[in-house]
Amino acid sequence: MGAGETFVLLLAVYKVWVYTTWAATLLDTSRLEVQWMVLLVMLVTLFMNASIGSAFGAFGWLFAGSYLLVQLGRGAWMLTVGLDRTTHNHFVRTLIWGCMSAPFWIAGVFFGAGPRLMLWGVAAAIDLGGHMLAHRLPGRKTEGSRVPLPGERIFERFGLFYLIALGETIFSTGLAIAGNLEDPLILLTGTVSLAGSVAIWWCYFHGLEEEVLEKLASVDDQFRPGILAGNTLVVLLAGLILVAVGDQLVITDPTARPDLATVLFLFGGPALFLAGRGFFIRRVLGHRQPSDLAGIGALAVLANLSILLPAFVAAMGAVLPLIGVAFSDAVNRRRRHIWSPSTGQGRTPR
Repeated sequence: MGAGETFVLLLAVYKVWVYTTWAATLLDTSRLEVQWMVLLVMLVTLFMNASIGSAFGAFGWLFAGSYLLVQLGRGAWMLTVGLDRTTHNHFVRTLIWGCMSAPFWIAGVFFGAGPRLMLWGVAAAIDLGGHMLAHRLPGRKTEGSRVPLPGERIFERFGLFYLIALGETIFSTGLAIAGNLEDPLILLTGTVSLAGSVAIWWCYFHGLEEEVLEKLASVDDQFRPGILAGNTLVVLLAGLILVAVGDQLVITDPTARPDLATVLFLFGGPALFLAGRGFFIRRVLGHRQPSDLAGIGALAVLANLSILLPAFVAAMGAVLPLIGVAFSDAVNRRRRHIWSPSTGQGRTPR
């Protein structure tokens, strides 16, 4: 149940961020009214984020109210700023999808945690479905090539958001270490956790973003890859959350035998990250990533063995496949720089 609640809250927070980012990317942020929009969103989401810990308790009304105020209010405001026809029509459909989920967000406020999770789960599914379908309605869809979406800027923002989330993962691990400094295994476990975070950073940022931007420069429709990137980012963020929780559980008691939940956190997070990354590379760049599949397979094998081992050893096992994938990426990228794919002739790496 806790996992379900976390996933619903993750989708809500992400939806607010991604559509505010999209709006700011489409508009001229030097305009005073755009700056006021961003500031007002920031003010409302301050209360939304403050209520996250009690969203399924006494302050569900504050979370849902803040979420709907931002999503519907910003969506309605975007219809008044003089967008081109294609983008204007898309925001109309975005607002319609938001109104479809709003009754479930509102109804959930009047029930306890269990029914609230069911109602908000439906609402989050509607919002996510709208995002995945580019807010298509019967007989109406968006022509991606007509949307003035600067791919370089939006992907840069995605990278920054993921970098912030990765920093939060490291920060939460540091807090867990600070509370257990008396155990000599804490230093080892913390180092292993940091190695995993560095490997994730390498897999996401080192060269992948450059390849994506080169691909976008060669296509007319940057809207569809942008939607796909947004959907994939949710999966990558969910993987980071699992990694952070798993690291905290291990640091709390590194010598204990890990239970099933700890194993799922430790190995499920990296597997979810690699699966999302591999799917995105396949759909956007058009080639398979064998290292991702090998990493997921290694994680599955090591997860079954880790139940018999101390938690800190299991944590090491969860990090090793990530390091292997990062190393494989570095080798393959260097090969692509040295050998031209069109002629097979050697050239000097950049």
